[in-house]
Amino acid sequence: MSASLTETNLAAVFAALDADGDGHLGVHDFKTLADRMCARLAPDPASARHRAVQAACAGWWEQIRESADADGDGRVSEAEYVAAADAHTGSGPGHLRVVLALCDVLFDIADADEDGSITREEFAGFYTASRLDPRLGESGFDGLDADGDGKITKEEFTSGIRTLLTSEDTTAPGTWLLGVTSA
Repeated sequence: MSASLTETNLAAVFAALDADGDGHLGVHDFKTLADRMCARLAPDPASARHRAVQAACAGWWEQIRESADADGDGRVSEAEYVAAADAHTGSGPGHLRVVLALCDVLFDIADADEDGSITREEFAGFYTASRLDPRLGESGFDGLDADGDGKITKEEFTSGIRTLLTSEDTTAPGTWLLGVTSA
């Protein structure tokens, strides 16, 4: 049986989060993600933006640990992550809620000029800070910029992330933000 597009995208999210490539997520992976984002987008440790990124990534790890670390070893495998995240993609509490809250924080720090939108350059900075392929950022920007005005609003960004985590529609903006075009 082949994986659904959602499961394939969740596996891609897992791979992006697994900072040390050990095949498991742990607190260190989320600390590394937060540190990378902060170094590029919010370098002042005293700033509210820096603290918000650190707190949001720590909260994401705690949600994943609580929902997916069945054996309590402080690590989450890809299979555990995909199963737990996929089970929590509805409108209730869980993975999607935490990720969408993180989206607010990430959008705000990516919006370097604080004008309420992300430009192509700001979006590229987000991908670079996340150590994602910048080419994905180019196509991602074009897809998320629904009205073609050269800017991504918070609503467009959040909608794209929600689609990445929940949609089986390969043509929907967001399902391919991590390069997956089919399951």
